[in-house]
This record gives sequence, C-alpha cells and structure tokens, in this order.
Amino acid sequence: KNGNMSISDKDCQRFFRAGILTLKHGTALLQNLLDFKLQQMHLSLRELLYLHRHDLFHSWYKNGCCTCPTAKPSYFSGHLIKSQYEDLFELTKTPNRVCQHVKTSLHGICSCRYEVRKDVHTRSLDIPVSSTLLLNLDDFRYDDASIEAIWELRRLRNEIIDLGSEMCLIEEKFQLFWNRLVSSVGSIAALTSADSQDQTTEQIRSLRDDPLHLYSAMTVVRTISHGNQRELSFLQDLQDVMGMQSNKRQGEVLAMLELGLELFSSTLSQSNLALKELQNCKFLLYGGNFTGLAKNLSSPWMKKLLKARLQVHEQTEIWREMLWSSDPLKSKVSQTLSFKSCGENVKLSNDRRCAAWNFIESDGVTFSNRPMDHLEQVTLDVTGSGEVAIGAIESDPVVQSRRLSSFSTCPDLKTAVIVKTYDSSYQVKISRDSDLLIVFCDDQRYVMEVDQKKKPWLVFNLRFGDLQIELESEAHFPMKFHETMGTNVQSVGGTKRLLRLKHVNLRSTCRLSRRLRNGEEVLLNVCQEKPVDVRTIPCYLSLGISADGLQNGSLHEDQPFISASRSWLFRKRYDQSLCSGKVRISVTRRGVLKLVCPQGMTETVQLSNTEQKMGVAVVFELFRTELDIVSYKIRG
Repeated sequence: KNGNMSISDKDCQRFFRAGILTLKHGTALLQNLLDFKLQQMHLSLRELLYLHRHDLFHSWYKNGCCTCPTAKPSYFSGHLIKSQYEDLFELTKTPNRVCQHVKTSLHGICSCRYEVRKDVHTRSLDIPVSSTLLLNLDDFRYDDASIEAIWELRRLRNEIIDLGSEMCLIEEKFQLFWNRLVSSVGSIAALTSADSQDQTTEQIRSLRDDPLHLYSAMTVVRTISHGNQRELSFLQDLQDVMGMQSNKRQGEVLAMLELGLELFSSTLSQSNLALKELQNCKFLLYGGNFTGLAKNLSSPWMKKLLKARLQVHEQTEIWREMLWSSDPLKSKVSQTLSFKSCGENVKLSNDRRCAAWNFIESDGVTFSNRPMDHLEQVTLDVTGSGEVAIGAIESDPVVQSRRLSSFSTCPDLKTAVIVKTYDSSYQVKISRDSDLLIVFCDDQRYVMEVDQKKKPWLVFNLRFGDLQIELESEAHFPMKFHETMGTNVQSVGGTKRLLRLKHVNLRSTCRLSRRLRNGEEVLLNVCQEKPVDVRTIPCYLSLGISADGLQNGSLHEDQPFISASRSWLFRKRYDQSLCSGKVRISVTRRGVLKLVCPQGMTETVQLSNTEQKMGVAVVFELFRTELDIVSYKIRG
C-alpha cells in the first residue's frame, strides 16, 4: 500500500501535518525557549556549554576523566550519543598537557580534550539535544507541568520517526496524537511569551485547516531521515558491542542503552520483549559481564528493532524521491539558469543572473553611562555579523543627543578600533592608564591618546549587520550603557549592559533557480561589495551543495547552513581573501560532482544513483558579496 501512496492521500496528509508541528515547529519552540533562557541569564550558548562541559561529557561517555573528583565519573541525568555530543563539542587535535588521565587510561578519552564548537548555535540543535540541555542543566528551572510538556514533545518526536516506516496516520490515531501534541507545544510556547503562544496557536490552526505545503513535507522527511540514521547507527554499534570494547568505546554503551530504553518506551508496549531485554542489558553492563551483554544484543529482538529502523530508512528514501518529483522547481535541463532570492536582503538584477547583498544603512550609537576612570578595565563581548567601532569622546554624551544620526562624523570622536565579525564572537578588553586608552582585540593591542585632565566617555557605534554587544565591568560602580543612544539601538534585559540593533542588515541567502544534473556546468564570478565609504569592510560567502529533498534552500529555514539535519556534499566558507574570483560547479555525465574554488583548488565527490536522479541544489549565503552567472553549459 505504502508504495502507491502520495502526498494527496488523506492518511499521508495527517502524518505530515503531525510531523510538521512536531519536527519543524516543535524544534523551533525548544530553540526559542533555550534562546529566551540564555538571554535572561546574559549568557551565550557557547558560554553555557563551557560552564557544563564536564557534565555534558559524561552525558555521552560514562567512564571517569581527569576532572572527576573521584575515580568514578560525576552523575548527569541526561544522555547523549556521540553524534549528538559532537553537535556541541569537538575533539582537539592534541591532548591537554596537564591531563594525566589520557596517558594512564586505557581509553585515551577525556573531557579536557573536547572544546565547545565554534559554530554551535541554538538553531542547529534538534529536539533530543535541545531538550537534554533544558531538562538537565541546573541553570533552568520549570514547574512539573512544563517539564512534562518537554518530555512529551520528546516522546512524540520518537513516535513520528517510528511512524516513518509507513508515513501515514488513520483518523483515530491522528486525533489522539494531535491532541497530545497541541497540549505539549502550547505549554512550551507559553514559557517564552504571549506572542509566541499566539504564533503557535496560528500555526496549529494553519496546519489543521490550510493546504499542506510541499516544502514543509520535505522538511519532515529530511528530519526523520537524519534522526533515524543516528538511531540506526547506535543500534548497529550496540549489536557489535564487543567491537566497541575492542575499540575502547565501552564508555559509550550506557548512554546508548538509556536512550534505547527511552526511544522504544515511546513506541512499544511496556510488555514488549525488547524493553525487558534492554533493561536486562543494563544489569549485565553494571555487572561487567560484556560476554553476556554481547550475546543478548545479538539476539532476534535486536535484529527486529534494526529491521524496523531500516524500513524507516527505505520509506524516507522513497518519499524523498516522490516529493522531489512533485517539486515545481525540480531540475529540468534547459538553456537557462538564474538565481532565486531566499532571504530578505539579496537583490537580483540582470535577468536574475546577478545576486548582490543589499547594503542598508542601519547603524546606531551609544555611550558609557559615565567616564572611564584611571586604571579601570571593562570587557566588551561582540557577537553576530557586522562591525562595531569603539572610541571615546571627552564631553558629556547628553550634549551630543541632537547629532546621533551622523555621529561618525563628529570632530570630537576618537576611534580606537573597529571590530569586524561574521557569525562569530569577539572579546574586547578596554583599559585606561593615565592619558592612554588601551584596547586588546583579536590578539592585537591598540593605543589611543586621551586628555589626562579629561575623563573619556566610551563610544560604541554599531554600524550594520545583526550585532549584539555586552558590557562587563568589575568596578565598584559597574559601567553600563548610557541613556542617550541612537534610534536604531536598544538595551535588552533591563540591566543596561546588553545592546543590540533594532533594524538589522543581515547576511542573506540565494540559490540557483533549479538543481544541477549530469552534464551541467555553471561558472560564477564572486566579487566584494563596493564599500560606500573608505572603510575596510569584511566580506564573506558561504556555499553549500546538497542533494537533500528540500529544494527551497531558504533561511526559514532562513538559515540552511546551521540546520542540524541537512546533509551537505560540499559546504565552504570563503572569507575576505578568497571572496574574489571564479567558482566552477559541474556534474559530469558519470555523476561526479566537481567544485573549483576561487584559488583554483578542485574537489570532487561521486554522487549516488539516487543523488544523480534528484540533482544537486546549490545555496549561497552572502555578506557584502556579489555573485554573477558568467556561463552555463550542457556537456555532451
């Protein structure tokens, strides 16, 4: 039956409606809740992960490490498998020199060898990872009903993936599932704001009543495929638990068993043999009986679980191809190729063959709430994309209130440093020593002279982008931001220490108007956006090539490059020095995808038969850059 189903089938539509609310909107709600809590705490996600790096290491790896106070690892109630842990942390190339554990342990794995990923972002976290942070870190506090709502969303996510073997829901089961889901997402939305609750209510109404959106259905298939692949991998690892032991991975087994119990408790009856045997496996592990554990995990009940996950994999592949074939933007070999704008800030011209980041003046200025004292030190954390100029004036900012819109031209302004960021964070340390203002940024020291008799007021000019700055001061009367500020900046959180732009000038995305298939080649010219003044401006370009079912490629996705479930064949980021020249993308008749970068370096990957049939989508993220389609060819 499933092989004859289509997106127009009512049972399939019910499944996809439930899947969209669970996997798309449910994921976004947990990400928003995590952002909301971090904002209340005045912490970034990277800072939170750094504070809890030891506990989170033991959510995955249960053997002791050099940070543990005793020979036994510290207890952490949450559990992650290795791939989920590596969404948050990455292994350093060399062990920490002060760590004796790595030298003496048989495992050679220690928490001190892992660092928080530089590219970690709340928008890259799926339901299992974000809910593990929200439910298990001591920083977050909820009532029992809210905790249950988050757990319920985890269970519903597990059920949707299990239902991926059929991709359909009959009316009776749908109503039961839908009622549970509406209650869960409504409770989670209420934890952030009334606006979030209203938006969720509208999303529920739209999903229930409006026509099903093709691209949202593609998102469901892609997310199910991603989650199922991770769970299939750890079940296969458990089946070969002796191989894990020989590869010094036995510290991962307990987290896998715990997650397996949670996963199948959501989808199997409590009397099911697999649940009983998984619980028995925990007892065997605690008793150190690896031989008995290996025998149990190779039994027929485990093979049955693996078979069910393989069926989900087969169905997602069938539906990926089926939905792609329904895509009005699917690849058709023709003589034309153009760009399609996905973000709000890309301007298309020249018959849509030129795509440029659209510069918008969106700056804003503010000051310190008092002058800087002799030997005082402050720290400024800059996050996001754009640039902020840091300088000083020697007069009260109140007298400058009438000229804030053109303050960069103020003759009294002295600029010490311009901090340029792209989707990253910088820490700037500012100190005053008599008649010198000293700024440390990016391992560089900048010195600016000030009048020793006049105390300097700090000036912060956020010039464009989506910047956010946070001021930290250890003085008896901590420095904050001034009440006098430009119309395009706003203080966040009520402490006058966190500042952001009201109207942002974001990086934005575009993509090729259709997929490339065998025999097609496109040549692109990349150049830097011309600055509107003499400033040196950072320019960046991200390029992604994917055979995923989601053809849309928008950032609403508005951010495809931080999606946890998207699979990339190529993913490149060209910074200032490489953001100029030619990029050639081609697919040979034999299905070899070839990418030639601006400096001439060539990379290739062999596409599978399915990928060749679907074609490859090409997505770009622009920040002060411009793209032109120079030529397009169909090779025989």
